[in-house]
Amino acid sequence: MLAILALAGSWWPLFDFYAQLQMQILVVTTVSMLVAVSVQMWRSFVQSLVCAAALGWSLYPHLAPPPRVEPGVAPGAGAPVRIAWANLRNWVTGGPAVVRLLDTETPDIVILTELTERHRAAAMTAPGYRFRTPFPAGSAFDLLLISRIQPTEVRFDYAFGADYPILEARFCAIDGASVCLAIIALHAPRPPLPEAAWGEPAVLRDGLLALAATMARRRLAAQDHVLLIGDFNATPYSSAVRDMLARSGLIDTAAAAAENPEQPRPTWLSTWPGVGLPIDNALISPGLRVVERRLGPNIQSDHRPLVLHLRLLGP
Repeated sequence: MLAILALAGSWWPLFDFYAQLQMQILVVTTVSMLVAVSVQMWRSFVQSLVCAAALGWSLYPHLAPPPRVEPGVAPGAGAPVRIAWANLRNWVTGGPAVVRLLDTETPDIVILTELTERHRAAAMTAPGYRFRTPFPAGSAFDLLLISRIQPTEVRFDYAFGADYPILEARFCAIDGASVCLAIIALHAPRPPLPEAAWGEPAVLRDGLLALAATMARRRLAAQDHVLLIGDFNATPYSSAVRDMLARSGLIDTAAAAAENPEQPRPTWLSTWPGVGLPIDNALISPGLRVVERRLGPNIQSDHRPLVLHLRLLGP
């Protein structure tokens, strides 16, 4: 039954919670299949086998390494832009988490969420970053952008209230590129567990994701290259992210062809085998090429940073 609900959740928001747990339910279903074989319960074995095969089919595009693209520079392409996203888990990490990320990855553009005053000094005085948005005022869902590249435009959308901003930043003339890069970022709230326990209403998360997707579609229509990144609090195999992809016209970087492809891994609770979920995600427009996409260093948060190296192709 759980397997059926998980598969249904890829298409219908009513069962979205179960869709987030497809990997975990696949593990349970596989164990059930093995137990059924050991006690010769053949009907249960066949049922578990069918459910495991269906879940494997659903998950395969999100777990297999993406295809490789030749690293030869395409016409109009510049050097890769290094971008890092990190959820700092504000009540656990401090300034050293920011320092470790910046020193390890040396990103050009960094977007951080779940910050407290303990992160302020490290984030606001890091050398080499010429632009910073104001330090967040306290909401765990607020965002901080720091960048070595001066943006041409930065704004926050507060359609869902001051606690739930969506960041939109536009960068032009990157390494002489003739097109601009629009970055849209957000930290969506956690939806509730079944019976509405522990979490915000699912419509709040889904509304934020839908608005971000609409903003991305608008930038795409303006001929910008687009990156939509953040803690979606939703997995790529959920109906919420499926709707985002359809609404935005973007591509999931976890499945996009890359110069240095790497198998996608969970970003939340990633060190716990069979438990972690890939809820920090990045979507791109076709004009961006993934050089690499991977997890960043362990910064003592329950989230691992998401690191992207993206090459801007010509118009």
